[in-house]
This record gives sequence, structure tokens and C-alpha cells, in this order.
Amino acid sequence: MKKTLLNIMYNAMYQVFLVLIPLITVPYVSRVLGPNTYGIYSYVKFSIQFLMVLCAFAISSIGVRTIARVRMNGTPKELTKAFWGLWYLQAIASFVVIVLTVLIVSTGKIKYWPFFYLQLPLLVSAMFDIAWFFQGLEDFGRVVIRNTLVKLTTVVLIFSLVKSPEDLWKYMLISSVSTMLGSFVFWISIRKYVGRPVKSFYHLKSTLIAVGTLLLPQIAMKVYNTLDKPILGTFQSTTQVAFYDNSQRISMMILGVITSISIVMMPKMASSKKEHQKFFMKKSYDVSLMLGLIFASVVMVNTREFVPFFFGDKFTGMIHLMMASTLLIVFIPIGDVFANQFALAARRDKDFAVPVIIGAVLSLFLNFTLDPKFGAEGAMFTVIFTEFIVCALRIWRVRDAIDFQYVFGETPKYLFIALITTGIGWILPNFVGSAFFDMTIKSIIMMLVYAVLFFALKFELNKDVLKLAQKVFKR
Repeated sequence: MKKTLLNIMYNAMYQVFLVLIPLITVPYVSRVLGPNTYGIYSYVKFSIQFLMVLCAFAISSIGVRTIARVRMNGTPKELTKAFWGLWYLQAIASFVVIVLTVLIVSTGKIKYWPFFYLQLPLLVSAMFDIAWFFQGLEDFGRVVIRNTLVKLTTVVLIFSLVKSPEDLWKYMLISSVSTMLGSFVFWISIRKYVGRPVKSFYHLKSTLIAVGTLLLPQIAMKVYNTLDKPILGTFQSTTQVAFYDNSQRISMMILGVITSISIVMMPKMASSKKEHQKFFMKKSYDVSLMLGLIFASVVMVNTREFVPFFFGDKFTGMIHLMMASTLLIVFIPIGDVFANQFALAARRDKDFAVPVIIGAVLSLFLNFTLDPKFGAEGAMFTVIFTEFIVCALRIWRVRDAIDFQYVFGETPKYLFIALITTGIGWILPNFVGSAFFDMTIKSIIMMLVYAVLFFALKFELNKDVLKLAQKVFKR
């Protein structure tokens, strides 16, 4: 349990770091490059990111659970076979995608074609990305530390070398090459874990069936996670897109922290017996719900002061959007518990795939229906409604494995303390007249209220929280 908590902390810090980097660099780069030039970068990057999904070939999802199982029940020899056999499929898929991309860009009339070459290192990074192997081993520290160092180097290079719109090529090259180097560093120590390359794939038939089941939902997920902004931009002004995009930034950062639980717990669930999986599911659900509700409450209450303080007065028009986006902090992590931690870990790939595919179709339909008339409000309703439906479907698909009374029995109490905390937050006055200090004071008071109610109502999670606190204070 100690190692699991440490892995959650490692991954949570890294997820926050991944979101903080764009918060630091994007305002600078967008001002330096200008909207037109930055738009070229966005156009090319979106196209390449879609291709990266094809390069990964769903091996990242399959790899984590496979390596986790082999680590617990197999031999070092089988671990070697599993790693190399899975990576071969990823490498072949990536090679095919890279070759086809180069041929199409070279021979076809592709818009902004020179910049596609600058982003090719991203496809190479997808070929050599073996983070899934270390996640399956639950060696998250190695993943986090090395990638953090690469990201920090990237930030330094961007601020040092990107100074004008003419430096777009530098920015694209820095971004793509740094990502590629981040993938290469994993290979430095791979020989400590596996032997020499083998001459065969790993359970080729069953792996290809799993790939066929998981690749489509990953493509679908990419569709409704990225296409919403281009669709909104097709019907509305860039201001509406900016409001919609920025209104979710803080929620996405917090989601990175909470969903890190799923990333860490997935190999734990994959290597556990069925009787233990129910226990882990209950704990993960409680933690996700507890954290999601308090973070959503704090962000919602502070939004009016936060938007002008952080984004500037020109962005006050997105305050209501940011308040609405806090619901994502609750829906997405709960869905991840039943999809990533359970369905994927238990090899129930269809149960993982169906909700995501339905979500993609629903998102496209609602975006094309609502965005022309309602703009950013329509897009925000779409993403919230879609994530709610996906969350509900994820629970419904695995209902046969859930003891509803055991897992969801305390949910009403969690909702009650969240409503009380939010209500108190709304009536709190501005204490000192400084946005930063007022938000800090309100947040501390709300968390204290939440904590008092949490322990007063005697949740099952109380004992775990107290044990964790005791360990921290002993150190």
C-alpha cells in the first residue's frame, strides 16, 4: 500500500506538471507567434497527434495490464518475451504510419507541408514510447523524473530561442524533438529489466484481438477530446474558442491529479485476484469522489475572482463556463475507476470500448447541433453531458461485477457534505480585498469545513486518511 500511495503521489505531481507547463509557455508563445502563426502550429499538431494514436496501436493500454500480470505471476523470461513481443507490434505500426505520412506529405498537396516534417519526431517518439512497461512494473518514479527533466529543458529552450513569428519552426522542432528524447530515455535502463530481443510476437492472436477492440475507442476518445474546439471555431469566433478552451484548463489540471489514481491502480487491479478487485474499486471510487467534489466546490466558488486574476479582465466572459466545467472534475474520474481500473484491467475490452464510442458519436452530433446557435455555451453543455453519459455507461456496462450497496452506499453523504461546503463558500465575504489572499482564505475555510464533516459523518475512508496522516507526521 505504501508503494501504491508513493506511485499516486509521483504520478499526480507529474500530471500537474504537464498542465502547468502549457500554462507557462502558451501565453508567451501565443503572444510571440501571433494568432495566425500559432494557428498553423495547432493545425499541424492536431493532425500529428491523431496519427500518434495509430502509432501507439493500443499497446499502451494492453501493455500495462500484461506487464502487471507477468510481473506478479510470470518469470523473468516471460517478462522479456512480453515486452519485446508487444513492442514489435508498436514499432511496426509506427513505421507504417511514418512512411505513409512522409509519402503523403511529399507527394500530396498538404497544407503547411514543410511543418509536418518538423513534427515527424512526435511519430518517432510514439514508436519508442515504452512508458507502459514501467507503469506495468509500477516503477512510476522513473517515468516521472526523467520526463520532468526533459520538459524543464523544453521550457528553457522555448523562452531562449522563440522570439518572433519567424521562429515558428524552432518552436515546433523544440516541442517534437523534446518529446522524442523523452521516449528515448526509457531505453537507457531497459536491460536491467529484460533480456535480449526475442524472435517472436507475444500471444499474437489474442493481442491483435485486444488491439482491434481498444484501438477504435482510443480513436473515438481522441475525436471528442480534440475535435470540439475546431468544430466550435468553424461556427464561432476565435474569442468563443478561447473562452471555451481556457475555461477547462484548471479543471484539466485537477483532473490530472485525480485520474493519476486510475493510472497507478490499473496495474494493481490487473495483477489482483477478483476478491481483491472489489476492495480496490471501492477505495478508488471513494477517493475519486471525495477529491472530485471538494476540488469542484473550491474552484466553483473562487471562479469569479480567479478568472480576472489569472487570465485577465478580457476573459471575464468565460466565468460561467468555468463554473460549469467543474462538473467534469467529478464525472471523469468516477468513470475512469470503472473503465481504466476495472474494465481494462479485467480484460473486459468491449465494456471499455462501447461507452467511449457512444460518447464520440454523441459529442459530434451535439457539437454540430448546438455550437452554431449557442457557441461556447453549447460546446460546454456538450462536453459535460457527454462525460456524464460516458460515466453512466461505464458503470452500467460492469454492473454485474459491482456490489452497488458496498460501492455507492456512502455517495449521498459525500454529496451532502459537498453541498454544505459549497453553500458556505458562496456566503463567505472577501476578507482582505486581495484576490489571491481572498481565494486562499476561502479555499482553506472550505477544506476545513469539508474535513470536519468528513470525519463527523464517519466515512469508511476515515481510517485510511488517518493512517496516511500518521505516516506523514512520523516522517
